[in-house]
Amino acid sequence: MAHEPTRDALIELANSTSTNPAGFLEGLSDIHAEWHQPFGRTYGFLLFHFRVVRYFTDIVNPVLNPGIAPYTAADFQGMNYDAFGGDNAGVDTLGDLADLSASIENWHNTAHRRIMAATGTPMMDARQNIYFRPFWQLHTYIDNLFQVVLTQYGENVHPGQFLNVQAVAAHIETGHHSFVPRI
Repeated sequence: MAHEPTRDALIELANSTSTNPAGFLEGLSDIHAEWHQPFGRTYGFLLFHFRVVRYFTDIVNPVLNPGIAPYTAADFQGMNYDAFGGDNAGVDTLGDLADLSASIENWHNTAHRRIMAATGTPMMDARQNIYFRPFWQLHTYIDNLFQVVLTQYGENVHPGQFLNVQAVAAHIETGHHSFVPRI
């Protein structure tokens, strides 16, 4: 419920800029900065970025040459940082998803600092970092992890019922409001 204004703003942005990659990034800058405000977050880390990465992939990535590819374990190693090493195999409940979201977000915060040190990209500025390739390489990497876990959760909790990974996320957003701020 409380996450709906942010979700709706992202949907409206994606719809209104579907053929305007620069407009998408400009609009996302304000939404992203607002999401990072220190007061109570209503839209969880993984769910928020899942939607943002999906829209980026559809709107911006097709016009990039080369397109964004997620960071690899070797890329992180080159920045003297380990790829995320959490245990994703046992994520079967909404509580597990919430715990994983917190774990990945903590790892990600340090990754932002390491990437900034290695690349000079303003990774700690939520208004600017979305304009830079390393931000999307990191978040595409994280999104790939989340998609695997969302699929696993969907199959374990509702076997054979979901059409795709986006449907699993939408189910959580519309049916499990109390978990949305934590996932």
